[in-house]
Amino acid sequence: MNQRIEKIRQLLSELEAAPGEQAAGDLSFSAFELPEVIQQIVDDLQPLLTPYDAAFYWFLFRHSIAKDGSPTVRVSTRSLQRAVVRSSYSQAEENTISLGKVQESLRALEDIGAIRKEGQPNRQGTQYRVLLPAEIPASRKFRAERLVAEPTLMFPAAKNDGASDHVRRIRAFERDEYKCRRCQKALTRFTASLDYVIPISEGGDDSSENLLTVCGDCHSLKGGRSAESIATPE
Repeated sequence: MNQRIEKIRQLLSELEAAPGEQAAGDLSFSAFELPEVIQQIVDDLQPLLTPYDAAFYWFLFRHSIAKDGSPTVRVSTRSLQRAVVRSSYSQAEENTISLGKVQESLRALEDIGAIRKEGQPNRQGTQYRVLLPAEIPASRKFRAERLVAEPTLMFPAAKNDGASDHVRRIRAFERDEYKCRRCQKALTRFTASLDYVIPISEGGDDSSENLLTVCGDCHSLKGGRSAESIATPE
């Protein structure tokens, strides 16, 4: 198994480009969040995937969110066949993964909710949206079960505990289950915002208990200084 993982890691490190289109980067995504996002993928999504499926997900993630913040990437099955994984069960250099296995892995990622087709295929391939663990119900369920079994992995809940702004931000999103506290709209890591329960101007503070998850529409309706200026990395 270690040899297979090392092989996947080596192949991923050799990939510098995938054919297709890239949308403009997501302006709400900060590169400072990548370590946290990668940790969530490793902890909450990868255990649900086979080594092959994980290799395809990491490839798509690398050429979308990790590249420029855009959650979409366009690829073809033939380009994935050549680029992503040679068979980890064979030492033959020419032994590439079959088209059938590529299609099977893509279907598996779609079934678990890790990727989603967007639009119609064209000559460059199919455009996929790459979803993060916070957007994947199976990953959220796995995380909840894991945190029950391993409560020490949860962020500490003490007020003013010295946690970083980013940790408080993620803590608030997870506590509110990525739902707007005002209208109950389902949100994602890309669409969730923060606001204060008690505005700073009225004596509120930056503790997790004074932060609440809101959607963009509800956030724009409330006056006062935005919590995003405190909790979102520059």
